[in-house]
Amino acid sequence: MPQSRRKFILNLSQTAGVATLLPKSLRAYASHVGIHDKVRLGVIGCGGMGGRHIEALAVDPQCEVVALCDVFKPRYENWQGKVKELNGKKPDGYQDFRNLLDREDIDAIFVPTPDHWHPLITILGCEAGKDVYVEKPVCPTVAEGRAMVEAARRFGRIVQVGTQQRSMPVFQKAMEVVHSGRLGQITGAGAWVGTNDWGVGETPQDPPEGLDWDLWLGPAPKVPYSPQRHYGFMGWQDYARGGQLTNWGVHLMDIVHWGIQQDAPLNIQAIGGSYRHHPGADNYETIEAIFEYPGCNVTWEQRHSNSHAGKGYGIRFNGTEGELFVDRGTFKVRPAGLGIEEFIGEPERSWANPDHHHNFFNSVRTRELPAADIEQGFRSTTSVLLAGIALKTKRKLNWDRETETFIDDEAANRHLSRPYRSPWRL
Repeated sequence: MPQSRRKFILNLSQTAGVATLLPKSLRAYASHVGIHDKVRLGVIGCGGMGGRHIEALAVDPQCEVVALCDVFKPRYENWQGKVKELNGKKPDGYQDFRNLLDREDIDAIFVPTPDHWHPLITILGCEAGKDVYVEKPVCPTVAEGRAMVEAARRFGRIVQVGTQQRSMPVFQKAMEVVHSGRLGQITGAGAWVGTNDWGVGETPQDPPEGLDWDLWLGPAPKVPYSPQRHYGFMGWQDYARGGQLTNWGVHLMDIVHWGIQQDAPLNIQAIGGSYRHHPGADNYETIEAIFEYPGCNVTWEQRHSNSHAGKGYGIRFNGTEGELFVDRGTFKVRPAGLGIEEFIGEPERSWANPDHHHNFFNSVRTRELPAADIEQGFRSTTSVLLAGIALKTKRKLNWDRETETFIDDEAANRHLSRPYRSPWRL
């Protein structure tokens, strides 16, 4: 991290292997927000997902968007104008997130940046006394994710992960069925997704006016600007460790964890490759992974044009008496003789999901842990990161949940962290 008044340094060698216990609340850390007060927000990252958040937050009576930040100045300026159109108030704008964190009048931050920025901004936000809503995947590496959990606990901050399916009634109802025992013993589960296209080619050029490309890269290796990296960052390992594996994979494996009531596999193996032509991008488009959890086997599948019974994504739970399929629209149970009717949820109002926002705001006020606490989000992110490492090493890997390392495999363990480009550091 560039030298500043902040001296916070997390020693990963001390924190990465420590699995902390999940507290019931953070009530020991008093909230600065009254139970009926609006939560004052800063949003860091105003791109695709950031824009969806801003649009919902700007008209939400539970909060006030007071500041926006993006390394691409025209982007945050555009949203400053849109927010004013929506609610009559123009938020302040920043190009460097550290200037936003300096403000003492901001209660919480949203972090819908590219993945490689999630750890540093979350950790520094916690240190600055802000509660944090960070998009998934939580982190590019296991060591960074553990450092994020440690920072949240050390500074007593609420950190909600953007795995909004935890706040959606269709998944809540589905989990009631899975946990009720009506499907019998759950012996298997699986998830799949069928979209995985990053575009074609890479054309290095000068950055557009108003973009601080060096700050966009941050701790990632320095490379020339290209619009493909800027707008299609999920195709590159430097910014997203796995593409759809860490994008949709975290959403879906999070529900798998919730259903099987386990948060770490015993072992992992994976195969895959790239069969569509994506010059320059280095994330695989096709991945099949098998995880062994205590008492349950889990599969992950991603490929182009992948669907099961016409569903482009989803999760299944296999029990000794029946099986359940669930996505954001509905869940179905087979066989019909179990007497569990299909549940059809409300149409998804927004990818940003106001219910998940409100759950976060409630936690900011009460200090109760949110629906998608950082520890849960980290564990769900870890599962798919491990599949990516199994794919790279081309072998079955055995995982130790307590030390958060592979057993007797130093080569695989080297993938659990990443170097940071100077002068950035954890």
